[in-house]
Amino acid sequence: MKPKNAPGLIKRTYQKWTGSNIDYDLAIYSNVITEVQKYQLELEACDEGELKRLSGQLQQKARLAHSLDNLLPEAYALVKEAVHRVLALQAFDEQLLAAVAIHQGKLAEMQTGEGKTLAAVFPAYLNALSGLGVHVLTFNDYLARRDAQWMGPVYEYLGLQAGFVQEGMTVLERQRAYHADITYLTAKEAGFDFLRDCLCYRKEDIVQREFHYVIVDEADSILIDEARVPLVIAGNLE
Repeated sequence: MKPKNAPGLIKRTYQKWTGSNIDYDLAIYSNVITEVQKYQLELEACDEGELKRLSGQLQQKARLAHSLDNLLPEAYALVKEAVHRVLALQAFDEQLLAAVAIHQGKLAEMQTGEGKTLAAVFPAYLNALSGLGVHVLTFNDYLARRDAQWMGPVYEYLGLQAGFVQEGMTVLERQRAYHADITYLTAKEAGFDFLRDCLCYRKEDIVQREFHYVIVDEADSILIDEARVPLVIAGNLE
């Protein structure tokens, strides 16, 4: 008797032979998810002050060049507990799987409604622990503002700060947003701010800081569709 998913199995086997980088076997993540769940059970009895203290300890370790991979289970457990307390949401294993893959620099494909915005909070928090900043690139200004305001309280609960960049903001407002621990914005705004910074005559007019880590939401749209549209700054010279 043929298995019902025989065509899919044959296709995956062929892709593996031809060097495909797609991960179909998600069992490799199971140990990490188990560790996260184990740590979260220990956090349920902690109050807000204790969670902030534990988050502060992780920040110190990250800034002392400890491996973020080693800190991942504890960091994700803290975020999972904070999300439950602050937003009354329960992060599912599928979101944790995506969060681990994103931290590893992989593309995580999730269907609409599976919680991409929440999944991105985990690697954003983990990589912001170093104090070097994290960018989350969204599709438009509305999503950047919505996601920063929606997930911002989770970061604040753990002692970090989220900001967002919008079209029409002043230099000072942009500087504050870029110097937050996690900054939500569009790829277009980030690109134009980079170009404007390159044209600055005074250091105090520069809005961005050094780049460290970025999470790209709607990667197919931003890295393929929008990548075809050039960013150009034009003006008049006397």
